[in-house]
Amino acid sequence: MIDIIASWLDWLSIDASESTVAAYKWELRHFEKWCAPRELLDLTKIDLARYLSERRVIGQCGDATIRRSVNALKAFYSFALGKRSPARTLPVPSAKRRKQRTLNWNQALAVMSSCDTSDARGRRNLAIICLGLDSGLREAELCRLSVAQLDLSTARLTVRVKGGNDGDGIFGPHTVAALASWLAERPAYAAPGVDTVFVSIGGDTPGRALTPSGLRCIFRRIGRLAGLEQGFSPHDLRRSFATMSHKLGAPTRIVQVAGRWSDVQMVERYTQSLSVEDMAPYSPVSHILNPDS
Repeated sequence: MIDIIASWLDWLSIDASESTVAAYKWELRHFEKWCAPRELLDLTKIDLARYLSERRVIGQCGDATIRRSVNALKAFYSFALGKRSPARTLPVPSAKRRKQRTLNWNQALAVMSSCDTSDARGRRNLAIICLGLDSGLREAELCRLSVAQLDLSTARLTVRVKGGNDGDGIFGPHTVAALASWLAERPAYAAPGVDTVFVSIGGDTPGRALTPSGLRCIFRRIGRLAGLEQGFSPHDLRRSFATMSHKLGAPTRIVQVAGRWSDVQMVERYTQSLSVEDMAPYSPVSHILNPDS
């Protein structure tokens, strides 16, 4: 019998990003286990609602997870059954805006300082943090960035971004120095044929490209060393990139282009942590009475 999920994933991978395909694959395989021994194509809207309800209540899943599950079910059943899809009228939970974690200046310095640059692992980690904070790269982009896509002489990079397009980024001289220090040692650790900038040192896959899950493990360890009680993840760097750039006076449009966001509203979401206190350097009266300050 044809594996309808595998056929759907083949179709989905034509246009969807790798991360979307991986997430939807997990959702449908999880759903397949839940409904066994019943066939997926025999289920009704009532069955789907029961499954989602159990995920919400028993699995204690939040809105974002349920939203992803609903979208995966809609995409799958639309492919398999067209207008007869039992998921066609399922409601999609709206994404609730939560205050997201962003580093302040002291925390960012603590994170950098926690990297022991006396060894290769510390130099690699510092290069990752500096590049993520300077360029706003997502975790998957940090993992897939190749050596050929990085130009230290111009402090520029090009990488495949969310959605499958190429996106450009820049970084400062301190990040150039951190990257150069790591790249000088990288050949001793990278496995033959591996072209990514950042590779595993030790562990189960030494010399292979870092994976997003592996990168998150590295960041959790760094967060503990830096004393970040609320945790630390690769995406914190992307939010911090947007917020700190704003605090330094970068216009929203420039932050949008530099962070490779397709919509300026996304930049506004990433800078939620800005507060009224951040207005202090821009006081009109202070500028009028002391224009040289």
